[in-house]
Amino acid sequence: MNKSIVIIAFLLPGNLVSAQQTKAVQWMVGIWKINTPQGTVVEIWETKNDSTLQGRSVFVKSNNDTIPQERIEMAFRNGEWYYIPTVSNQNDGKPVSFKVIFLRANEFVSENPAHDFPQRIAYRRIKQNMYASIEGKRNGRFSKQNFDFTTE
Repeated sequence: MNKSIVIIAFLLPGNLVSAQQTKAVQWMVGIWKINTPQGTVVEIWETKNDSTLQGRSVFVKSNNDTIPQERIEMAFRNGEWYYIPTVSNQNDGKPVSFKVIFLRANEFVSENPAHDFPQRIAYRRIKQNMYASIEGKRNGRFSKQNFDFTTE
């Protein structure tokens, strides 16, 4: 009986840590929008499974035409989080992984120094707002673009 208790005690912490890690990015789940004069950028995040969030971004023109922009995964793999976008008409349609280097309550920063642009992607949620940014060097010069999303 003592061996059973030791085995359960040994297995339990790993399961708790895994569950806690999976919940670490649930704050991203939802429908996020940016209204522009040309239309609306919409980013939708859903839970795919216990280790992956699935996102997609579309641009909805004022005439309601919808143009897909990118597919995204926020994936927990081998003990690490990765932000993995697949952008339409970029990288031959292949995903690019950005390793999450900083993660806390409602924000993360991910990096891929080898990528042409961006090299860093960050998200932060404050109440009903999601602030995302992409940054890095482009043509030898530092560039940063912010995306200020809101939800209903």
